[in-house]
Amino acid sequence: MTNSHTHCTGLHLTAVCLLLVLILPGPAVAGQVLASSAERVGDLYVLSVSAQIDAPLATVYRSITDFDNLAAINPAIEESRLLASDANSRRVRSVIKVCILVFCKRVVQVQDVHLLNDHVIEAVVVPAASDFISGIARWELTTQDAATVLVFTDQFEPDFWVPPLIGPWLIKRKLMREVAETAMYIELKYTNESK
Repeated sequence: MTNSHTHCTGLHLTAVCLLLVLILPGPAVAGQVLASSAERVGDLYVLSVSAQIDAPLATVYRSITDFDNLAAINPAIEESRLLASDANSRRVRSVIKVCILVFCKRVVQVQDVHLLNDHVIEAVVVPAASDFISGIARWELTTQDAATVLVFTDQFEPDFWVPPLIGPWLIKRKLMREVAETAMYIELKYTNESK
């Protein structure tokens, strides 16, 4: 498993494509990816990223649980739709365009999203309706000063061919970029709402 502390200028849960430059450790600032890791175990990808978002926890939580509008905070998401809902669970369908290097793929992901409390969300892939054999993602939010720290973990097995050139390192870089972009969009949304 690789782990790096990074200094990023962009932001998005942008969540699977990236660059070739190693970034030196640096202090955390708004919209900052704090740490990330990625590994491949057989056909399973295991990812983790933490980021600081310069917005209150409630704003971040509202943004990542606005399931019909996820494209507003993540440009890789072409569409998202709430399919069903009950007290603490939602079924969400999203179409995501994933590009790493020159390889692009549009994937469908249906997840049963469980709102465990006001700062923890867990999502389990519904394989029969998705381009994934399995998957589980978790978002944990904590308050740090006036900001929110997001810890995102994801384990998934794609039900499509992944070119051998696309290893954990490139996926990690893509994930870091997407998280950074998502944080930026949430911060801009918060700034606009605060005006």
